[in-house]
Amino acid sequence: MNRETFLRDYWAYYLMLEEKFIHTTNYVTLAEDNYGTYSNEYAALMQMIGGELDSFFKVYCGYAPTDFKKISDYYTYLMQDYPDVLNQKINVRSADIVFQPFAGWDGTRAKQSLPWWMAFDNIKHSRAVNKRDANQKNTLYLLGALYLLEMKYLKNLAKGTRIRDLPDKLSILFDLPGWETRFSNYGGGLWGEHVVFNNK
Repeated sequence: MNRETFLRDYWAYYLMLEEKFIHTTNYVTLAEDNYGTYSNEYAALMQMIGGELDSFFKVYCGYAPTDFKKISDYYTYLMQDYPDVLNQKINVRSADIVFQPFAGWDGTRAKQSLPWWMAFDNIKHSRAVNKRDANQKNTLYLLGALYLLEMKYLKNLAKGTRIRDLPDKLSILFDLPGWETRFSNYGGGLWGEHVVFNNK
């Protein structure tokens, strides 16, 4: 896959999901105090984001879309390719929130050690019974996990080349503290050499 295909087929879809999540903050402020708030809107978003994340895991790991894979398969691949995924923090630009979606991920309990993935699975298979799992925190963590994997995938695509290792249109919601990149958007479509995406 080249950069243009990634931006068209995956990053643009991520930005659409992000916009939908941001829209929910008109009704429920994005804050740790509201993490437990659950709704049908979060349930719908979790199914959309979780489905895309499951598909993108396959893209990231190089599996065919038709391959039957579990979260434990993704864990095995990521620990070889990107073990620091466990430690990477995500900063929420509009709120005083920093989180690590993959912190504590354990290959012996690959599904159970990611509460937001368990919640997605619960909603997918039995939404009405598990409606409290369709909450703000799980939706945020699913979206953050997708964001992080897509950012890393683009960085991998750009490795050893001169192509830009950041999307043309950045996330409005998230940034990655300490994320190293060769390029930064200075506004107005101008790009230049840069070393660290965010120093927070």
